[in-house]
Amino acid sequence: MGRDVKRAVPSEIAEKQKLRDPFFDNARFLAVVLVVIGHTVTLFPPNDATHPAVLLLQTFRMPLLIIITGHLARNFTLNDEKVRGLVTKLALPYLTFELLYATAAWLSGTAAFNLQILLPTYLMWFLMSVIIWRLTVPFWRNVRWPLAIAVALSIISYTQPMPHELTLRRLFSLLPFFVLGVCLQRKHFTFLRKPAMPAVGILVLAAAISFYYTGGRYVPESWTYWDRGYEWLGVRTFPGVFIHAGMLLLATVLAAAVLTLVPGRRTWFTAFGTRTMYAYLLHGLGVMTLIYIGVHETTFVQTVPGVLVSAVLAAGAAVLLCTPPVVKVTRWLIEPKANWLFRPAARAAGTSRARPAARTEPDDVIPHLGESVAEPPEADRRSPVRAV
Repeated sequence: MGRDVKRAVPSEIAEKQKLRDPFFDNARFLAVVLVVIGHTVTLFPPNDATHPAVLLLQTFRMPLLIIITGHLARNFTLNDEKVRGLVTKLALPYLTFELLYATAAWLSGTAAFNLQILLPTYLMWFLMSVIIWRLTVPFWRNVRWPLAIAVALSIISYTQPMPHELTLRRLFSLLPFFVLGVCLQRKHFTFLRKPAMPAVGILVLAAAISFYYTGGRYVPESWTYWDRGYEWLGVRTFPGVFIHAGMLLLATVLAAAVLTLVPGRRTWFTAFGTRTMYAYLLHGLGVMTLIYIGVHETTFVQTVPGVLVSAVLAAGAAVLLCTPPVVKVTRWLIEPKANWLFRPAARAAGTSRARPAARTEPDDVIPHLGESVAEPPEADRRSPVRAV
């Protein structure tokens, strides 16, 4: 009997690996790399040569990541196991890094110690939003016309003043991308992975690059941050609604174009797709450090070569932060063991009922306001240089 058990274990592992689709790990990793690059190059003053490319990246990088996050969260249900995962994978890292940001600001003399749990700092808005979005997954999976409802909520949110707490503006404005991810089925991604689609994706991205470099002024930069209402953006409800809808559509098309270029086979970075939370959370501390020491104010980074070198270094940093040594050292921060937080009965129930269904990809995150014109931007809770 013992020999049978030993033979069964490797076969079960092989079956799980077979069920896991490397496409989603690849897509998630590449999306996070683009986010890290975006957070880095937007630190520097724009110039005519690089600003259109930066603006193009700014338009779709977070929508791309959110679409993937929504798709990987589409099986979320309000049971003990899923809620426990939500706490350990999102809520505890959120609290930990909010404490780190508040402590770093205090130690550096940048600001007094001020831990505001409901007012996310810098890129922590994404974790706060994902927590709330995930709790709404059962609703989107059961209601009719979920995407239409999400778009309507996003558009309506731009007409209303909203508090900064919970980053409600971004939560609603980016909601359609999360719901789109929840609604997408395997056949949709299979379509994007057809042999002819990479050529289509390249043409779309080439057309976008050409447009941004020739008529990019028609894409207002403030709209790409997804955190301001129509009044603050300086437009009336109409034509604001049409500009807003156009931005949602443009970001979706660009994200789809990028997905056509994602390899569907296992690559050297596929394993990194399971550790993207490390790159996302840790790179924020690195960016804040660069700001503190004034790297963004140097002459070199304001040149075209400086921006290109910074982009390459940012991509390299994203890879480094997903490597096993970094994961081993920082696991206690990002994947804390929290058995102490749950009741013994809940732990036992979670263990006994943990019976995962057959799946093709993991269920985890990369797992990131209403104001009047007179209200200040959220720069005090984000990067002090430029918006995230």
